Amino acid sequence: MIYARPPTLEDHGELRRMTREAIGRVSQRAHLIVLSAQRHSVPELATLFGMSRATVRFWIRRFDACGPAGLSEEPRRGRPRQLGSHELETMLTMRQADPQHAGSLATFWTVAMLALAVLHRLGVHLSTRALRDALRELELRWGRPRLAMPLKTDPAKAPLQWLIATAGVEAGPEAAILDADESRLQLLPLVRAMWHWVGQPVRIPTPGTHVTRALFGALHMRTGRGVCVVRERMRTDDVLAFLEHLLVAYPQGAILLMVDNCSRHTAHAVGQWLTAHPRVHLDDLPKYGSHLNPVERIWLQLKNTSTATRLYGSMPLLLETVEAFFTAMTPEQALTWAAA
Repeated sequence: MIYARPPTLEDHGELRRMTREAIGRVSQRAHLIVLSAQRHSVPELATLFGMSRATVRFWIRRFDACGPAGLSEEPRRGRPRQLGSHELETMLTMRQADPQHAGSLATFWTVAMLALAVLHRLGVHLSTRALRDALRELELRWGRPRLAMPLKTDPAKAPLQWLIATAGVEAGPEAAILDADESRLQLLPLVRAMWHWVGQPVRIPTPGTHVTRALFGALHMRTGRGVCVVRERMRTDDVLAFLEHLLVAYPQGAILLMVDNCSRHTAHAVGQWLTAHPRVHLDDLPKYGSHLNPVERIWLQLKNTSTATRLYGSMPLLLETVEAFFTAMTPEQALTWAAA
């Protein structure tokens, strides 16, 4: 029976270090030698480490001949690397450029397109696997981009915010200061990311018909009280119906309504209605500032908890769910979500 030779004091210290610090198989081989020196047999070690007996004997002989250093991998010969640092930098520059500028008809790079471009520009033929490995080495990953709002700022943002704050102070404590917004409700489910079994993606059926409704909502920023009206569309007449509803909901005092400056809010009919009802004042939020409207976060909470990744059989059933959401929403919750 073959066993590893008894380690010297120096060997013993190095083996202990390797068992703690070495990576992967080197640490495993150091453990194997320690156990072999303690008179564990080759069949026992082969079973314990999941190796063949020949492999166990090979590493025991390597240790006997070379000591702990013999347990490390020797340099292996292989195919010369096709992409050096210069080639990788060139490929990164190509990937950042518009593929149409390189003569492609597509608007984004794929692995096949990059392979052709690398062959044409660098004269290097790469397999798709080698190219993917190179892209990972450049810390690139394949993924779907996200839509984002344009990086614009309304030049009148600060003056508008100052006017809104001044109007709120001058209106007095009895005034209803409301943030208002609209959202579209549809039978087609919103798709959100979710956990699923590998190879078994979740299938969410579509309704087969495009039925929508418009939600008009306002949130009282002092009390957290919310008002919501369902309409079939988002037209000027629907805005006027919502304003009429606010007059009933707040029968006394001034009503300051913060809204975005879309065309239905600035329509001529809306201006005439405001002239005839001086209790209601519409103040425009800055352009490109939808994130400044707290009601947007109420809509997000509604869709994430009630309508996302779920098909409702009919619009009345969906509206019942929406009504239940707003019935259960407390003023404290509304203000918390709005401030999130």
